[in-house]
Amino acid sequence: MKNILYSVVGVAILTFAACEPITDTYSEGQVVASASELKATAEAVVVNGKNSNKVYVHCTSPVLCQWTDGVNTLSATEGYLTLLLTGEQTITLTATAANGSKFTKEFTVTIDELTEPVDPAYGYFCGDGAKKWTWIHGTRCWCNGDGNGIDCEACWWGVEDDEIADQMDGKGLPNEGFGATMEFVLSGKKMIKTDADGNVTTGKFEFDMTPQKTDNWDGVVDNWAIGKLSFINTNILFPNDVNHDLDVWTEYGIIELTDDRLVLAARTHTVPYDASAGEHWTWIFVPVAE
Repeated sequence: MKNILYSVVGVAILTFAACEPITDTYSEGQVVASASELKATAEAVVVNGKNSNKVYVHCTSPVLCQWTDGVNTLSATEGYLTLLLTGEQTITLTATAANGSKFTKEFTVTIDELTEPVDPAYGYFCGDGAKKWTWIHGTRCWCNGDGNGIDCEACWWGVEDDEIADQMDGKGLPNEGFGATMEFVLSGKKMIKTDADGNVTTGKFEFDMTPQKTDNWDGVVDNWAIGKLSFINTNILFPNDVNHDLDVWTEYGIIELTDDRLVLAARTHTVPYDASAGEHWTWIFVPVAE
């Protein structure tokens, strides 16, 4: 990962209140009729002679404005966006004119340095903008065990990637074993899952790197995960609880997240959850080799 600043300070996702509604003080001749008429700019703030990842956006046209870099969103006529990568980046303005017409306009800015803090998790998940993950090979990658179940070798049961297809066989599930991938894309926070047969599912992902607390086997509150990962309209590889009607999780505890390893865990679907048993499932992924 070349372009992400490994700062321990999390980035604040900017969402500002919408600018004041357009009033009848504008004459009909002042209604913006096309994107080319928009008077707007997007400029990187210069720090020590170099373009920083703090970008000032400004629009003077009589429109409602929404700016985005594909991750952060700002609803205002002017303000700042904190970009997450260096190099050429695109900021999109969606403008709503007084008559309700909508227009989009793109601005290209070049970022030299990440002077503003950026959550390193973005880089771990998405690399330089997009990054593919798959099952770890040659050791257990999917397992079930007590406690937090995060150590697959210590779990009472687990399989390697070339054995996962056998667990799906006859259950009406896609083949998400050996050869299946998950691609995390920074712009739009998309996750594209491709099964071993080439079928593709696209959705969105969100993460929160706030430590997650739960009761461990002896009833003591513990930070069992360093964060959580959730999905909309897609999911991780083989997200089914084979011990509970193939129920699907949509949120997972992040046990480990680095450049070269992603470990997720989830509690069993057994209801009510037996905290004394502490049964969890665990998934271990690594980046797809280039």
